[in-house]
Amino acid sequence: MCAVPPTDRQLDELDLALLAHLVADARATMADLGRSVGLSRTAVLARVQRLERAGVIRGYRADVVLPGDAAAHRARVGIVIRTADVAGYVRRLGVLPGVTDIETVTGEYDVMVLVTAPSAGELDAVLDGIQGWRETVRTTTWVVLTRYR
Repeated sequence: MCAVPPTDRQLDELDLALLAHLVADARATMADLGRSVGLSRTAVLARVQRLERAGVIRGYRADVVLPGDAAAHRARVGIVIRTADVAGYVRRLGVLPGVTDIETVTGEYDVMVLVTAPSAGELDAVLDGIQGWRETVRTTTWVVLTRYR
Protein backbone atom coordinates (compact mmCIF):
# COMPACT_ATOMS: atom_id res chain seq x y z
CA MET A 1 0.00 0.00 0.00
CA CYS A 2 1.32 3.47 -0.78
CA ALA A 3 2.08 6.14 1.75
CA VAL A 4 -0.65 8.46 2.99
CA PRO A 5 -0.94 11.41 0.59
CA PRO A 6 0.18 14.76 1.99
CA THR A 7 -2.35 17.33 3.05
CA ASP A 8 -3.09 20.26 0.77
CA ARG A 9 -0.75 22.39 2.88
CA GLN A 10 2.17 20.19 1.89
CA LEU A 11 1.56 20.70 -1.83
CA ASP A 12 2.81 24.02 -3.11
CA GLU A 13 1.63 25.82 -6.24
CA LEU A 14 4.35 24.23 -8.38
CA ASP A 15 3.29 20.75 -7.24
CA LEU A 16 -0.33 21.53 -8.10
CA ALA A 17 0.66 22.93 -11.50
CA LEU A 18 2.74 19.82 -12.26
CA LEU A 19 -0.13 17.56 -11.22
CA ALA A 20 -2.55 19.49 -13.45
CA HIS A 21 -0.19 19.08 -16.42
CA LEU A 22 0.28 15.37 -15.71
CA VAL A 23 -3.47 14.81 -15.47
CA ALA A 24 -3.87 16.49 -18.85
CA ASP A 25 -0.93 14.61 -20.40
CA ALA A 26 0.66 11.81 -18.37
CA ARG A 27 3.12 11.20 -21.22
CA ALA A 28 4.65 14.68 -21.03
CA THR A 29 8.42 14.65 -20.71
CA MET A 30 10.15 16.13 -17.70
CA ALA A 31 11.53 18.84 -20.00
CA ASP A 32 8.01 19.70 -21.23
CA LEU A 33 6.73 19.82 -17.66
CA GLY A 34 9.67 21.99 -16.66
CA ARG A 35 8.94 24.48 -19.43
CA SER A 36 5.29 24.63 -18.39
CA VAL A 37 6.10 25.55 -14.77
CA GLY A 38 9.46 27.32 -15.16
CA LEU A 39 11.71 24.65 -13.63
CA SER A 40 14.61 22.60 -14.95
CA ARG A 41 14.07 19.01 -16.04
CA THR A 42 16.07 17.84 -13.02
CA ALA A 43 14.00 19.88 -10.57
CA VAL A 44 10.76 18.59 -12.10
CA LEU A 45 12.01 15.00 -11.94
CA ALA A 46 12.82 15.42 -8.23
CA ARG A 47 9.34 16.84 -7.53
CA VAL A 48 7.55 14.14 -9.52
CA GLN A 49 9.53 11.40 -7.75
CA ARG A 50 8.68 12.97 -4.36
CA LEU A 51 4.98 13.04 -5.32
CA GLU A 52 5.19 9.39 -6.40
CA ARG A 53 6.88 8.34 -3.13
CA ALA A 54 4.27 10.25 -1.13
CA GLY A 55 1.46 8.41 -2.93
CA VAL A 56 0.05 11.54 -4.56
CA ILE A 57 0.90 10.15 -7.99
CA ARG A 58 -0.20 6.52 -7.81
CA GLY A 59 0.52 5.50 -11.36
CA TYR A 60 0.28 6.16 -15.05
CA ARG A 61 -2.06 4.22 -17.31
CA ALA A 62 -3.42 4.09 -20.80
CA ASP A 63 -7.14 4.72 -21.15
CA VAL A 64 -7.95 2.62 -24.20
CA VAL A 65 -11.22 2.29 -26.08
CA LEU A 66 -11.12 -0.40 -28.75
CA PRO A 67 -13.59 -0.42 -31.64
CA GLY A 68 -16.31 -3.02 -32.19
CA ASP A 69 -15.90 -6.56 -30.90
CA ALA A 70 -12.47 -5.79 -29.48
CA ALA A 71 -14.02 -3.40 -26.94
CA ALA A 72 -13.30 -4.24 -23.33
CA HIS A 73 -16.01 -5.48 -20.99
CA ARG A 74 -16.28 -3.25 -17.93
CA ALA A 75 -18.10 -3.72 -14.68
CA ARG A 76 -18.40 -1.76 -11.46
CA VAL A 77 -18.53 -4.03 -8.44
CA GLY A 78 -19.80 -3.09 -4.99
CA ILE A 79 -18.35 -5.37 -2.34
CA VAL A 80 -19.38 -5.92 1.28
CA ILE A 81 -16.50 -7.41 3.26
CA ARG A 82 -15.95 -8.83 6.71
CA THR A 83 -12.34 -8.37 7.75
CA ALA A 84 -10.28 -6.21 10.06
CA ASP A 85 -7.53 -6.12 7.41
CA VAL A 86 -9.17 -3.86 4.81
CA ALA A 87 -5.76 -2.78 3.47
CA GLY A 88 -4.80 -6.43 2.89
CA TYR A 89 -8.09 -7.09 1.10
CA VAL A 90 -7.53 -4.04 -1.11
CA ARG A 91 -3.96 -5.20 -1.90
CA ARG A 92 -5.33 -8.59 -3.00
CA LEU A 93 -7.86 -6.86 -5.25
CA GLY A 94 -5.10 -4.72 -6.73
CA VAL A 95 -3.20 -7.68 -8.16
CA LEU A 96 -6.20 -9.26 -9.87
CA PRO A 97 -6.08 -9.05 -13.67
CA GLY A 98 -8.34 -6.30 -14.98
CA VAL A 99 -8.91 -4.49 -11.69
CA THR A 100 -8.19 -0.87 -12.61
CA ASP A 101 -9.77 1.18 -9.81
CA ILE A 102 -10.36 0.37 -6.15
CA GLU A 103 -12.10 2.69 -3.70
CA THR A 104 -13.12 2.18 -0.10
CA VAL A 105 -16.49 3.87 0.36
CA THR A 106 -19.20 4.59 2.88
CA GLY A 107 -22.76 3.38 2.60
CA GLU A 108 -24.11 0.00 1.57
CA TYR A 109 -20.75 -1.25 0.27
CA ASP A 110 -17.27 -1.23 1.76
CA VAL A 111 -15.32 -1.32 -1.50
CA MET A 112 -16.08 -0.29 -5.09
CA VAL A 113 -14.00 -1.78 -7.91
CA LEU A 114 -13.80 -1.21 -11.66
CA VAL A 115 -12.95 -4.38 -13.57
CA THR A 116 -12.02 -4.37 -17.27
CA ALA A 117 -11.55 -7.58 -19.24
CA PRO A 118 -11.13 -8.46 -22.91
CA SER A 119 -14.04 -10.90 -22.84
CA ALA A 120 -17.20 -11.58 -20.85
CA GLY A 121 -15.74 -14.93 -19.77
CA GLU A 122 -12.61 -13.31 -18.34
CA LEU A 123 -14.71 -10.67 -16.58
CA ASP A 124 -16.83 -13.45 -15.09
CA ALA A 125 -13.73 -15.29 -13.88
CA VAL A 126 -12.48 -12.22 -12.00
CA LEU A 127 -15.90 -11.66 -10.43
CA ASP A 128 -16.18 -15.34 -9.41
CA GLY A 129 -12.74 -15.11 -7.82
CA ILE A 130 -13.72 -12.11 -5.69
CA GLN A 131 -16.99 -13.77 -4.64
CA GLY A 132 -15.07 -16.87 -3.59
CA TRP A 133 -12.91 -15.09 -1.01
CA ARG A 134 -13.95 -15.87 2.56
CA GLU A 135 -13.82 -12.16 3.50
CA THR A 136 -16.32 -11.28 0.75
CA VAL A 137 -19.82 -11.22 2.22
CA ARG A 138 -21.60 -10.23 -1.01
CA THR A 139 -21.11 -8.38 -4.26
CA THR A 140 -23.32 -6.44 -6.63
CA THR A 141 -22.16 -5.99 -10.21
CA TRP A 142 -23.15 -3.29 -12.69
CA VAL A 143 -22.00 -3.96 -16.26
CA VAL A 144 -20.98 -0.72 -17.98
CA LEU A 145 -22.95 -0.20 -21.19
CA THR A 146 -21.69 3.23 -22.23
CA ARG A 147 -18.91 5.39 -20.88
CA TYR A 148 -19.00 9.20 -21.14
CA ARG A 149 -16.27 11.66 -20.36
